[in-house]
Amino acid sequence: MKSFLERRQRERNFDAFNVINIMLFMGVLAAFVISAVFCIVDLASATQTSVIPLVERILAIALLFLPLYLRFIFKIQFPRTATSLFYLFLFLSIYLGSYVELYDILWWWDILIHALAGLLLGFLAMFLVNHLAKKGANSPVYIFLFVLCFSMSLTALWEIFEFMIDEIFNMDLQHASDLLGQNALFDTMFDIISGTVGAIISALCCALLTYKDKNFVLQFKVIKIKKDKISQIEE
Repeated sequence: MKSFLERRQRERNFDAFNVINIMLFMGVLAAFVISAVFCIVDLASATQTSVIPLVERILAIALLFLPLYLRFIFKIQFPRTATSLFYLFLFLSIYLGSYVELYDILWWWDILIHALAGLLLGFLAMFLVNHLAKKGANSPVYIFLFVLCFSMSLTALWEIFEFMIDEIFNMDLQHASDLLGQNALFDTMFDIISGTVGAIISALCCALLTYKDKNFVLQFKVIKIKKDKISQIEE
């Protein structure tokens, strides 16, 4: 196990400057910043009077730096693949979905994003396996149940969060302002079902990979960053 982690640490140090990952981060950041600039211009020219769109874009930029916060404040880092998926998900859901309004243009975009969210949350659960399970962490059955339940729970909590924000601040995170009664319920339930499908896919993938390689779970082990490594660029 020690040799596996040492090899993984060497691979991390080598891959820390991966060009593709850095370009992905910079591209999403540029898209968010440009969108925020347009909001500022609209406010200055009185084209729009609400500051909520600008606040949303500022929060999106802050969220994009979450992996960096975890790295520099809590001294932990996640695999490069995980951060890449995180950046890509923010671009697809926030920029293309909300800013470009693909949620309104493409009826299936909301379904796609919820399915991707369920998939991403499922893999996120793997980071907790090493910390919550002293025994059975390399059991395919345990992995499947844990990943599935974790992802489905957060998917449902997100729907609750969207509903509360829409009701309290009169926003439209659910993108269902024109839906009433059974149609509104159908939209919410379809979002949960989409997230569940993504959760099942990630749970099956993790379980099968664990069955094939008992050390698969070690790839999701959170690594504590040494003080002399903190100055490295985020993977």
